[in-house]
This record gives sequence, C-alpha cells and structure tokens, in this order.
Amino acid sequence: MTELMIRNAVDDVRFLLCVYHKMIEKLTQASLWHLEIRGSLYCQCFCINDDGFADWPSAPPIPDELTGQGDAPEAEILSVLQVPSGQMGRVIGRRGYFIKSIKESCNADIFIGDDNKGPPNMVFIIGPVKEVRKVEAIVRGRFMTP
Repeated sequence: MTELMIRNAVDDVRFLLCVYHKMIEKLTQASLWHLEIRGSLYCQCFCINDDGFADWPSAPPIPDELTGQGDAPEAEILSVLQVPSGQMGRVIGRRGYFIKSIKESCNADIFIGDDNKGPPNMVFIIGPVKEVRKVEAIVRGRFMTP
C-alpha cells in the first residue's frame, strides 16, 4: 500500500465516523431502541445454535420514557420456524407469491434461510408479538396442509 492509499483510507474512516455520530444525534429515543432491538434480533437469525439462544443477552426492554406515551412501540420478538425438508417451496410459493403476500399483509420481517442467508429449511420472523404469531400460523398452515 502506498502512503496516499493509507491516507485516503484514514480519511474515509474519519468521514464515516463523522456521519455515524451526526446520524446518532438525530435519532429519537424510539428510533435508537428500534435500532438496538432489530440489530439484536437480526444477529440471532444468522447465529443459530442448539441451546435456543440461552447464551445470548436478553432483548433490550422498551425504555421507560417511551412506555408512558400513547404511541409507545410494541415489544418485538424473533421466531424461528423449522420447515420440513422439501416443504420450503410451499412456504415461498410459485415465484415467491405466497411469501410476498404474507409480507404485505403482516407487519413483520420474514427471512427465508438458504445456503447464502442462514441455515436452510428455516423461516425467521421478526416483529411485534401479535404480528409474529399471525405469520407463524399462516406459514405452519401452509406446510401442514396437503
């Protein structure tokens, strides 16, 4: 690496840190909590282990400042569904139609595990508890019916 390349890399890092700090200053308490909870849950999607996340820290609680407000955010959870071998196509649907329709009708993020994005034969659902349970029921119904 040349000296110029090193200086440019250092400048880039400084710039990114500056952008990060300016962004954090502008986030509200609710946005910071949402960022923290989603980051925690997304990490669990790709770090599956056999102990059911027992060694993971618990999800951050909703800050007290937000619970007293009328529009307080709902607690969010991660649900992991194991899809029977050979049934993932039924969950996804032809050209992704079924999974897209679920995503449009429910207020939850849905990730399908495959070789590139997490363990295969798993569906990861992140969102408010009520919405996650709704998606679970729809997906389970899809691969349990003939």
